[in-house]
Amino acid sequence: MKIIKVGLGNTDEAYIESEFSDGINIIYSDENNKGKTIVIQSMLYTIGNKPIFPSSFNYKEYYYYYLEFEENNKVYIVVRRGDSYIVSCAGDIRFFEDTAEFKNFWNNNVFSLPQISVNGNKRIADMELYAQMFFVGQDGKDTSTIFNSGFYHKDNFKDMVCFYAGETESTLSADEITRLKNQIKELEAKRKEQLEISEFYKTSTPAKEYLSRIQDKVAFQNRICEMEEITGKISDLRKMRNKLATKRSLWNGTLKELRSLNRNIEVGELRCMDCDSTHIAYKGKGKITYSFDVSTPEMRSQIIASIEERISAYTEEIEKYDFEISSMQQRIEEIMQDEDITIENIVAYKNGFSSIAEIEEKVQKLDEAIDDIKQKVKAGKKQTEDSQKAQQDFYEAIVEEMNQVKGKIDIESKQLYDDLFTKRGSVVSGSEETVYYIARLISIAKLTKHSCPIIMDSFRAEDLSTEKEERVLALLSELKRQCILTTTLKAEEKDKYVKMAGINATAYTDHHSNKILGTEGLPAFMKLLSGLGISLQ
Repeated sequence: MKIIKVGLGNTDEAYIESEFSDGINIIYSDENNKGKTIVIQSMLYTIGNKPIFPSSFNYKEYYYYYLEFEENNKVYIVVRRGDSYIVSCAGDIRFFEDTAEFKNFWNNNVFSLPQISVNGNKRIADMELYAQMFFVGQDGKDTSTIFNSGFYHKDNFKDMVCFYAGETESTLSADEITRLKNQIKELEAKRKEQLEISEFYKTSTPAKEYLSRIQDKVAFQNRICEMEEITGKISDLRKMRNKLATKRSLWNGTLKELRSLNRNIEVGELRCMDCDSTHIAYKGKGKITYSFDVSTPEMRSQIIASIEERISAYTEEIEKYDFEISSMQQRIEEIMQDEDITIENIVAYKNGFSSIAEIEEKVQKLDEAIDDIKQKVKAGKKQTEDSQKAQQDFYEAIVEEMNQVKGKIDIESKQLYDDLFTKRGSVVSGSEETVYYIARLISIAKLTKHSCPIIMDSFRAEDLSTEKEERVLALLSELKRQCILTTTLKAEEKDKYVKMAGINATAYTDHHSNKILGTEGLPAFMKLLSGLGISLQ
């Protein structure tokens, strides 16, 4: 992934930065508050990251954020406004109403994002977590945890990094293994109760006279409970399916309206009855959104194509829910067959009776079921252990690489890292903090081989010495990937990067303090957005 251009603005003012090279880029100024952080945060915010803009900058007032980048020989353009996104690639335009939709598009079309485990469930990592593999901001640093800790925590970061170990995990999740173990306990309890009931029926003459064909009461009860649980899940799935069906129906309505525009224009001209304008806009939903000028057939075709793709996605999700519902219904049928659940047996179950022969047969079947489940758990645990071992080895390799990088930067220090994070209460600071983050960024990039650029705002913070800086730049150069760095220079260091070989230096020294946006960048910014059919509001 290579950054080409980043911009931000509204109808009044804007700013565009396009001076990026393939190698090391350093944006510098003679003092703070010249807009370096705003540019860096903007490019990350545009692709879904949770921003930490300077407190003096109300980023929500500057509605539009623009990012142009290259990935796998394709050029992508992303425009964000609030939680709405517009993506263009090779003339194809797509729009998304929230960050989750945009993330799924990115995962399916730009490059795959790592999967992590959250509360026992697998999910695709959000950009606010993923970005921390290649980006370090100026503010909110804490070497003992991640940035913006809240929904995510450092264990999620470790899980994300270990995803790149490349080992296939067990087909059984941790929750599934726990469920199987609980099932074994339940079956063993049923077996014990079955044996006790069998002994009672063998010694009780009255009981023998009223024996039914119903199986063990507890086993039977558990099956009925399982059926009820499945029925509840089916109900929940149907609700989610119906929600998607409703959304699909609404988008079909929008599609019908847009197609009607095409039909009308073939026989006449569309005009606004209030102002007589021929310009017609399609506006997205939400408080903060965007508008497309759909007066032209080309733009209408793009919007129609995007809506058709969304409808297709809803249809695919609905089909998945239909399959799950069908599978669960089949499971209920299987339970009824396996346990011979009939109206007669349910009546017998309510009375609490079973035949001796069926009890003894059930005990045998329970023994077989227990052995079968134990084998599944054993195989699953073995796979999980192998995967965990591979991930632990990979994680330790990253930490070891961090120590190697640290040793090349800070040759005097003998202290070693033992984790990707420091222990709580032992946060490093000063130049050691800077070295720590640089070592982590470089090590993760080398071992995971992710395609993102290395981005670090204020990379010389806390007075990184000239010698260490030279070593850092040499190590970054060895990565053979785009790096975007910012720093504030002292007076005696003026234009130092201009003279360095292999460095693309961009000066922000002449910018006004606390005022990077202006009217001079507005025409070019409006042209960028209009190329996507976006009407500024």
